[in-house]
Amino acid sequence: MFDRFAIDDGRHSPDLVIEEDATHAAGTARYRVGCSCGRMPQQTADSGRQALAMHIAHVRAKVGPSRGPAWLPVGARVVLLAAAMLATYGACYATGQALINGQDIAGATATLVLAGFHLAGLGCGFGLMVATRRYIAPTRD
Repeated sequence: MFDRFAIDDGRHSPDLVIEEDATHAAGTARYRVGCSCGRMPQQTADSGRQALAMHIAHVRAKVGPSRGPAWLPVGARVVLLAAAMLATYGACYATGQALINGQDIAGATATLVLAGFHLAGLGCGFGLMVATRRYIAPTRD
C-alpha cells in the first residue's frame, strides 16, 4: 500500500489525528490527515486507511514523472545533458583560446583570460543543467 520512495523523501510524512469527539465515543471515529510539507490542507476521513490513502494521493500528485519525452529513457537524457554540458564548456574554452591567439595576449593576462573562460564555461554548463533539470529527471514539488 505504501509507496516507500514517494513517502520517505523527507518532505511528505502524514500527520494523522483521531478526532476525540462524540463520533469517537460512538465507535465511528473520524480522522484528520495532513502532510508535513504544509501544502496539503487538513482533510477528514472515515477510517485510518482512507486517511492514509488521501495522503498517498497527495504525495503522488506532488511527485510526478519528468516532463521530457516518454520515448527517451532517463539514462539517455542524462547522457545527452552531459554531452551538451561538455560541448558548452568546450565552446567557451575554444573561444578563450581564439581570443588569446587572435589578440596576441601573453603571460599573466593570457592566464587570467583563459581562467575567466574556464569559469564561464563551467557556469554556462551548470546553468544548462539547472535550466533543463525538469526535462531530464523526475521532479519533486
